[in-house]
This record gives sequence, structure tokens and C-alpha cells, in this order.
Amino acid sequence: MRHIHFIGIGGIGMSGIAQILIKKGYKVSGSDLKKSNLTENLENLGAKIYYNHNKSNIDGADTVVYSTAISENNIEVQSAKEAGIQIIKRAEMLGFLMNGQNGTAVAGTHGKTTTSSMISYVFKYIGLNPTVIIGGELSAITSNAYSGTDPYLIAEADESDASFLYLNPKIAVITSIDSDVNLNVRPWREYRDDTPLLMEKIRETFINFTDKVLESGLVVLCEDNAEVRKIKSSIKRKIITYGINHDADLIAKDIKLYDFKSSCDVYLKGEKVGTMNLNVPGKHNIQNALACIAVCTGYGFDITQVINALEKFGGLKRRFEIIGRPMGTMIVDDYAHNPSKIMSALHATKTGNAKRVIAVYQPHRYSRSKYEKEELSESFFEADKLIINEIYSAGEKPLEDISGEILAELTAKKSPNLDVTFISDPKEAFDSLIDKVKEGDLIIALGAGDITNYVHEFCNKLQEKEKNSKQETHIAHCV
Repeated sequence: MRHIHFIGIGGIGMSGIAQILIKKGYKVSGSDLKKSNLTENLENLGAKIYYNHNKSNIDGADTVVYSTAISENNIEVQSAKEAGIQIIKRAEMLGFLMNGQNGTAVAGTHGKTTTSSMISYVFKYIGLNPTVIIGGELSAITSNAYSGTDPYLIAEADESDASFLYLNPKIAVITSIDSDVNLNVRPWREYRDDTPLLMEKIRETFINFTDKVLESGLVVLCEDNAEVRKIKSSIKRKIITYGINHDADLIAKDIKLYDFKSSCDVYLKGEKVGTMNLNVPGKHNIQNALACIAVCTGYGFDITQVINALEKFGGLKRRFEIIGRPMGTMIVDDYAHNPSKIMSALHATKTGNAKRVIAVYQPHRYSRSKYEKEELSESFFEADKLIINEIYSAGEKPLEDISGEILAELTAKKSPNLDVTFISDPKEAFDSLIDKVKEGDLIIALGAGDITNYVHEFCNKLQEKEKNSKQETHIAHCV
């Protein structure tokens, strides 16, 4: 296996694996429909990228890698089958990289990107050089992937399509379990209309994931998540639990949230092991930090050193990322796209001193929005004003009984004190705010689609407006 071709190489998970393979000396090519920072970075590293899907793209490849975002009918998938070329899933390739390493796999429907980023940051801080593959850009490595020289690999484990079952980590983390999986793929699509059975299958799959952990390994569980607690008694490996709302092995007490930061005392098995100060907001980040500490105890690291490292962790892109403060406002970009993520992001806005919180939400996937519409409509209660856009399809076809407008109407009905508006286009939504924002406002973009582009444009426009206003004031004073 010397020449590896990735279909959909621009994806955050695919690009990370491709980057590691290039660093390990493999010839890498890939295809995607649009250029991005991720694909340009791979080209700079030596990958050949095709910005189309064509059967000639796989010429010379020994192995073709694809993810669940790619249809089985994709011309490159079909051509590889006809040519007898080995075809494997993204997670299988991740499993190949994890073999022979001290693998840490972080799973969960929310929190896994930040948790895996914190773990990676701590490893680097204490002098280790791990291989890292995460779902966001970490400032410590200025990328979503890093090829290290030490025998450690830290990666996100994808439960959305159950592909984490290809991994055999030494330590597995489960931050949360809920129904936010990809309902368009096996093994979930046949249960999409039966929520109780779907949840039963999801719990069963997470238990199977823990069975993949090495027998000498460790499973780290969030005690605060009800579904995680349900599987605890079925896990055969050694367990360490963490939490802030329930008794756990590792627990945070005396929590203080302030100015988009936090502090707490950390206890391990009833004994205080330190006071932790974080520079990222919200209780959910305290949970993520506890998960990181639990992993590090599994490797025998000094807890005091780990806590010191976490205090210097500065977050990552699109996770409550403050992108500007024009005209006395604060503009935040956040990847939140399901109920738990949205509530965590909006709760974090309340840890500062914002006078008003304005949220612009771009729903993600028709299937997700339909399945979670009741929970989604109840997720925005900590905002003061909410604009809901049309659903970002992520390649799905529209469904008749769900839309951004339907979701906005349902949200307004459930939260009569919340100012809810539907504006289909995110650009128009932000443009509508330019002359309405006030000093002390916090404007947060929520969503996993292309809303990030428009919130950055909005921030730039406000900065230009502020600049022009200052110039006009200066001219007036001169006159």
C-alpha cells in the first residue's frame, strides 16, 4: 500500500489522515468538489488533488479511502471496484494508523473535538510528541493533524456511522451518548422511525466500542450523561468516571464561571488534587477538561502538570471562537448544530457580561432537523434574539415536513419570550443586523454548514463601519 487515494479528501477527518500518511512517506492523491484551506495545505505537502470526481483520478492507486459522505454510486468508488483496487473506509485507515500505538480514541455526540484537542495540547505541553487527528484546528499544532515521533495517537472516534468499531485504542473516552447520529447510513437508517429502538442500538454499539479497547486499557466515562450511565455496568474494561453533576471518580467542585472563563477544584476519588482555571467558557469545557485529566491519569502523568497545561489551553477554531469585537460588540463563531451543543454554546454566552445575546442558527441536514425538531426548538432559551436560516442540506434532498421556517415557527411557539425570526439566507440574516447591533451585544453564529463564512463577512463589515465612523468623527472635530 504505497499510493493511497482519498475520495472527499477535503473533509476534516479525511484531510487529517491524508496529512499523516504523507508525513509517513506514502504517495497521496484525492478528489473533492471544491478547494479549501485543507486541500491547499495537502497540495503544499505534496498531495495531488483533483477538484472533480472522475474515474481517471484513481489511476495508479493501490488503495482507495472513502467516508460515509461519499455515495456507493460515486464514479471513483465504482471504478475502484471494477479495477479490483482495495477500497476501505476512513475509519479503517485510522485503525491502521492506530495499530501498534498507544491509541486514545474520543467518542461522543458532543465534546469530542475539544476533549481530543485538550488531550493533544497536554501531551505536547509536557514534552511528548504524539500523532494527532482531530476535527478542528488546534492552535498548538496549527492544524487538524500532526505526525508525531512518540508511540501515541490521539484521535476522534466517529460514532455517527458506527465506524469507531474499526479502532482498537488503549484508552477510549465517551463524552456523551444521544440520538444525533447519521440517520442516512447503516446501521442507523432502519431505526430512524423508532426512537426507543434506535437508542437501544446506539447504546449497544457504544458497548461494542468499549470491547475494542485493549484488555489492559481504560474506558473514560462522563457520569453526567444519562445514556452513558446506562451502559456502565455492561463494560468489561477498567473504568474511570468524571463529572460535575453526579458522583464520579474525578469531579469538579466549587465551580465559578466568569468573563468567558472558569475555575473549579478538582477531586480524584474524594481527594483534592488541585484548582483548575480554564480560559475557555462554560461548564461543558470543565467536563471536557476532566475527561482529559482522566486520560492522563490512565497514562500515569502528573495531575498537577496536566492541570497547569489545561490552564494554558486556548481553544480551537469554531468552538466559541471570538472572531472580533467591533463597535463594542463581541462576534462569536461556533460549530454547534445539535441541541446539546447549542445549549452549551448559549450557556457559555451567559458567563460574560453581554447585555444582549443574538443568535443566528443555520440548521444542518434535513434528516437531523426533522428527527430533532422538538429538542432543537427548545434549545435557544438563553438567547435574547434568534434568527433561523434555511437548512444546510449537506448533500441531502429536502423533506416536505421540515424546513428552517417550520423550525422557526415551532421555536417561537415554545418560547414566546424569545424574539424569533426566519431569514432564509445567512448573509441576509447578518446584513439585517448591521444597523441594529448595539454596544454590549454578543452575536453568535451557530451551525456546521457555511454560516462561518457569513459571520466573518459580518464582522468585517462592522469593523469597516466602525472605522468609517471614527474617520467621520475625526473630520467633524477638525472642521
